Amino acid sequence: MTDWMKVTEADDSIRLGFIPLLDAAPLILAQEAGFFAEEGLEVSLHRQPSWSSLRDRVGVGMLDGAQMLGPMALAINMGLGAPPCPVISPMVLSRNGNAITARRALYEQLAATGFDLSDPSEAAHALARVAAASHEPIRLGIVYAWSTHYLQLLDWLASAGLSPGPGLELVTVPPPEMMTALAYGSVDLACVGEPWNSLMEYHGLGQILATGCQVWQNAPEKVLGIRRDWGQANPEKLRALMRALIRCCRWLDDPVNCDLVHRILVHPHYLGSSIEPLGDQGECLFHPRVQQHFFRQSANFPWLSQAEWLLSRMRLRNQGDQLLETPDLDSIFRPDLYREVAESLGLDAPVMDYKDEGEHRQPFVVEGVRGEVEVASDALIASVGRD
Repeated sequence: MTDWMKVTEADDSIRLGFIPLLDAAPLILAQEAGFFAEEGLEVSLHRQPSWSSLRDRVGVGMLDGAQMLGPMALAINMGLGAPPCPVISPMVLSRNGNAITARRALYEQLAATGFDLSDPSEAAHALARVAAASHEPIRLGIVYAWSTHYLQLLDWLASAGLSPGPGLELVTVPPPEMMTALAYGSVDLACVGEPWNSLMEYHGLGQILATGCQVWQNAPEKVLGIRRDWGQANPEKLRALMRALIRCCRWLDDPVNCDLVHRILVHPHYLGSSIEPLGDQGECLFHPRVQQHFFRQSANFPWLSQAEWLLSRMRLRNQGDQLLETPDLDSIFRPDLYREVAESLGLDAPVMDYKDEGEHRQPFVVEGVRGEVEVASDALIASVGRD
């Protein structure tokens, strides 16, 4: 592992930011398992305390790029929440990875309603009943407004006719602080990425009610976000960076590597010892209900149809007045660049940029450059459609 006390950042290193989450693994393992080095790259990774901090450092040029939330790649281009910064997103880093976890006391109230909490819509209806009878607001913890988590939370609530308001208050909490917020009652319900849901269950603080993949199967959770000016000035480095990350994502999906992944992620510079309980052999590192993955079924392909879907949910669920203009999506999400890099690795990719989102409950195949390409399912939670 990198010796943090001896290595200094090279002047020409690629500065990438990350948040301590399991889906930072492509950046972290590409560094520690040698994928960046094999592509001739000098990369320095910079852990950030919150999504807004990461966004701001990319915006002012302190970072060349980062692990980004899917909607964040759109928001940062559009100047939502901060001055605009042109960013491109040429590949997806991970699919799924979020969950909605209820504090133990709230979970017991929900269970007492008699609704089947194993069904996400039923769990949302249980919340509606508890909220209607409560004299105190139920606090919903979110990590960032422009996030897949937030859109999934709102769609989950909408499946029971709910929305944030006086009885359901939104509270923004950075991911590393969400477990503490749940433990001390600052939030009653946490919508956050892994490993925090698994850890809240492990420590008996809460229970997972629904997962992101139950709301929108295989959503583009984290993406590679790169400053456009850096990408234009360093086109070969960008392609080498993508090659390293695609190779690392494929490596991450191989369960043979779970033990090494666990041993690296527990380093204090990355996720730290808090994830130690999730299994010293790595098998429990990725919660089976959450279905987090990094490569299989064309996971890294940046569908423009998914960018459109994210934008439509941002318009519907967030600050619609700020989203009057449609950004040039194909200058942000770059399937053309992904195909080029995939070809250099001998990998196939879909020939189309758009597919019918929300229509597939099972994996399916589409036309690829060389033949048929398998694509993951993309079904939506019941009652959520194209409003």
